[in-house]
Amino acid sequence: MKPMHVQEFAGSKAEALLDAHVAYLATRLQGDALEREYERRVDWLLADAARLRLGDVVSEASIKQTAIDYAADMKLGGGIPVLVGDIAAAIYEHPVHEHTTLAELLPDREFEELLDKLLEMQRLREEIIHHSVSTPVFANLVAQLLYSGLRGYLAHGQRVARRVPGAGMAMKAGRALLDRAPSRLSAAIERGIRDYVERYTRSGIQLSEAYLRAAFESDELRQAVLDFWDDHKHRSVASVRDVAGQLDIEELFVIGYEYWQRLRRTPIYRELIENGVEVFFDSYRDVTLADLLADIGVTREMIVRDGMRFVPQVVEALQARGMLEPAIRRHLEDFYRSDAVARILRDPAG
Repeated sequence: MKPMHVQEFAGSKAEALLDAHVAYLATRLQGDALEREYERRVDWLLADAARLRLGDVVSEASIKQTAIDYAADMKLGGGIPVLVGDIAAAIYEHPVHEHTTLAELLPDREFEELLDKLLEMQRLREEIIHHSVSTPVFANLVAQLLYSGLRGYLAHGQRVARRVPGAGMAMKAGRALLDRAPSRLSAAIERGIRDYVERYTRSGIQLSEAYLRAAFESDELRQAVLDFWDDHKHRSVASVRDVAGQLDIEELFVIGYEYWQRLRRTPIYRELIENGVEVFFDSYRDVTLADLLADIGVTREMIVRDGMRFVPQVVEALQARGMLEPAIRRHLEDFYRSDAVARILRDPAG
């Protein structure tokens, strides 16, 4: 049906009804009437939600596609990382860090529970220890310690020998002999030390791994960590924050953001999101929308409270700028211009 032309609508009963309807709704959106109207509509929605199941109103495929669209495919504008960076800088510089302690962020009870859980994870702990001591860096460290220890021991032996009567002259003669000996003799001694160190590095690594495993299973380690925590838990967050400068934090954020941008394009990212949606939908497909809200902790009181924090401000801003009634009118005008309304007004009994 074609809507009425402007000439037909102007001054008609349909226009008068539209004006009355707009005025009525505008009145209902002001003062105390707004809260009553908002609560009424929330109650209507919740009553309908109790009769509808999740599977009745959305499909698993539509939820998956929406999640992928926003989590993986959505192109973020350049303003978002800049804004987040500014927020991170403001949080970093906030004075609250100066008078907030580590113990306030992580009370003793929670710290001990976290420590005990980490110490209980035997398989993970052993994997970390094994791979840590198996690295070339650790092997070089053990070798260097053995090498330095042997050289130190030999040097110490020479110092002790000097205190023995007559040993000084003997050592002097020995040094003179070595000085006249070919340089390859000194190199052979050095090579012998290094060969010894190389042979015993492997056993040193194995002993280190066994020691670390035993240490992590002992009560002494737990107590040592707790003692360390007791010594530092009263430090301010600022003292820990200052270990990394603001520039370091910003650069870490940039690195993390760029990594996340690459990660969200990988197949595993999409597959994990889809799997998460499947689990969610399987759990709530036959659950009513009202029960779903209850399960995630959303109550009527929360909806009303949070809505009334924002709705009055929006309505007030629209009213102050003369935009409220035009917005309502745009919503209703097509109906009042329709031929259906025109026929009813021509023949109310029809």
